[in-house]
Amino acid sequence: QVFVCGDDVEAKQMVMNIVRALGLTPVDKGSLLAAQEIENYPLQLFPMWKFPIFLSLGLAAFFFLYCVVLDIIYTYIYAKNDFSFFIAITIPNRVCPVVALILLALVYLPGIFAAVIQLYRGTKYRRFPDWLDKWMLCRKQLGLIALAFASLHAVFTLVTPLRAFISWKTSKGIISQALNNKTEPLNHTNAWLSDSYLSLGILGYFLFVLLGITSLPSVSNNVNWREFRFVQVR
Repeated sequence: QVFVCGDDVEAKQMVMNIVRALGLTPVDKGSLLAAQEIENYPLQLFPMWKFPIFLSLGLAAFFFLYCVVLDIIYTYIYAKNDFSFFIAITIPNRVCPVVALILLALVYLPGIFAAVIQLYRGTKYRRFPDWLDKWMLCRKQLGLIALAFASLHAVFTLVTPLRAFISWKTSKGIISQALNNKTEPLNHTNAWLSDSYLSLGILGYFLFVLLGITSLPSVSNNVNWREFRFVQVR
């Protein structure tokens, strides 16, 4: 994208045609008053990412501390069990999906608020409140950060069978059955629930990735509005 601003409409249109001839996308930024803002773009450091990053880190810290208190401190005080190693994988694997779903909800929630405000006002040509306008402008960043947390959850889940704690629980169950000379039959209900849970998780993550890919400017610029809405609705 190439930002273009100017007070002369014909001259600006000529420059935009030259930009298109070079295979680039011109973006009309208005009058020359926007020139200083455009020149300052290279000096900005993630201007649209600050709020999404701080929000996601705040949510992750809150749920992380909550899980530490519930799974480690509470268990140690009342049951005298030391599960401090849960901090490495178990607790992050619980925090990541929660934060990802909350951020995904925050991506679509401002659209609902915007629709309600437009219906209340009876017009779609009035400017939204400043807080809602800023919220809607950072939806893409919120979605990509949500995808990052979902990807972390997928990685943590994949490495779960490699953990010493899981191996210990499996060995303990086998030894317990051997000592009792009793083999526990397969619970088909739990098997169905487990496989369905994993299958839906894989499908949800695939749709999450698809949603994130179509949100990238290089991809969204190559699809029309109907195609973009089709992916968003699904």
